[in-house]
Amino acid sequence: MQQQYSWLNVTLEQAKWLHRFEQDKNLPSNSHFFSEWEEWDFERATFQAILTGEQFEKYEERQKEVIRNAQINRVEEDKTKLEEIAYHQTLLEFYDQILPEFFKNPRMMNPLFFEDTKIEFLKAEYKRFLAERKKGLLVHHFRFYRTLMPNTLKLSLLHHKLNHVWPNYSLFKLGMDEPTKAIATYLEEKHSYVLEDIYEFVTQRMDKLNALNAENFAKFEKTFHGPIAKAGPETPEELQKNQLMSVLLLDKDQYGWQD
Repeated sequence: MQQQYSWLNVTLEQAKWLHRFEQDKNLPSNSHFFSEWEEWDFERATFQAILTGEQFEKYEERQKEVIRNAQINRVEEDKTKLEEIAYHQTLLEFYDQILPEFFKNPRMMNPLFFEDTKIEFLKAEYKRFLAERKKGLLVHHFRFYRTLMPNTLKLSLLHHKLNHVWPNYSLFKLGMDEPTKAIATYLEEKHSYVLEDIYEFVTQRMDKLNALNAENFAKFEKTFHGPIAKAGPETPEELQKNQLMSVLLLDKDQYGWQD
């Protein structure tokens, strides 16, 4: 430890306390972890208590440079998000073109007769899921990026907006509690009896959306920095279930579709 901090010329006693700091910083945990900013704050507070005034001054001088470089890197990284933002804004425009066809079709908006109470319960839970997820992404963003990456925040909120416009049933189901999952499973089973022409209507609109999006993706693909997250493989049965349950959750009033 004395060798690691030789540039500060620490004593053996100081090295013991710095070793304890390293142990605390690296404690194993599945649920608690520092952002780099929090780790730097923890380090600064600890070092201030261990080092002499002269040593701490030397530490702060080096640390300011480390943080300055990290800030510059975040700002530069954020500039690369503009094309991805444009891609997602265009994708939202495609949904704006296609979704009104669903809202104009009474059979789409109520394919399961006599299940209004269960459907409204599931919509209310999905609305709560969206609020919880938005709070999570805001907390995560400012915890890890502070105010350095506004484009990255905008992109995260666009991703989230897509879940308002076209409900992400598969993602929603991953975090359901048991009562909500029981209602969802019941409605899934009911959906297996939906008339074929209803599912044909859904698949035609989704095929149209996918075709538009393929053109959109081709325009921006070469300028994206880093991979675009895509959903995992789905069987035809899973795809049908997820699409029909997404239609069941569609509600332009509940989730602020046109906000």
